[in-house]
Amino acid sequence: MKSDKKTFYYLLTLVLLLFSNMINADTFVRDDIITSPDVTHFSMCHNQGCKTVEQLSLSNTEWQKIQAHFLPEAETPEAERLQIADAIAEFEQIVGIKTDTTHDKAGLFESMGSYGQLDCIDESTNTTTYLLILHKQGLLKWHEPMDHVTRGFFIFGWPHSSGAMREVLPLNMGAEFAVDSWFEDNGVRPHIISLSLWRNGWTPDD
Repeated sequence: MKSDKKTFYYLLTLVLLLFSNMINADTFVRDDIITSPDVTHFSMCHNQGCKTVEQLSLSNTEWQKIQAHFLPEAETPEAERLQIADAIAEFEQIVGIKTDTTHDKAGLFESMGSYGQLDCIDESTNTTTYLLILHKQGLLKWHEPMDHVTRGFFIFGWPHSSGAMREVLPLNMGAEFAVDSWFEDNGVRPHIISLSLWRNGWTPDD
């Protein structure tokens, strides 16, 4: 009985934590988060729900590693999405060393509470930051960043957030994509999939 009670309170705490994090999941505005990031000054969230925010910069050598993923210039949106995935993985590898989050594991539940672990709020905020930097540096020819996206809210499944972007076309009517790094370990390519598919509950198992 005591074990069942302990399990119940653990699950209740988990639900409340996730719900409280998701209420503002699409908001990229906080005093300690840089909303116009660049190579020499940007924020990185970790410790689940952006409890810890570190202010970072990249050296010329580090930036050149990221920039190299866009050479040669992509001739199609599809090719650029692969470049973006590689660049975000590179960002995570570099930033992981600076913040001691290189051991971040895919997902959350099994590793919740582990040192250096990121949840989807951390991941989506960081991915948005990286996309904004890539865009500001003129590396994105076919895409532009969007605000965070969130699905679920306990009504249609577990709440979950992701970075997002859209193809750049006349009148901004291009296809939209989730850029979801939560499903993979630190430094592994994020999944870039149709936003409509992602909103319908997509997971890598699909």
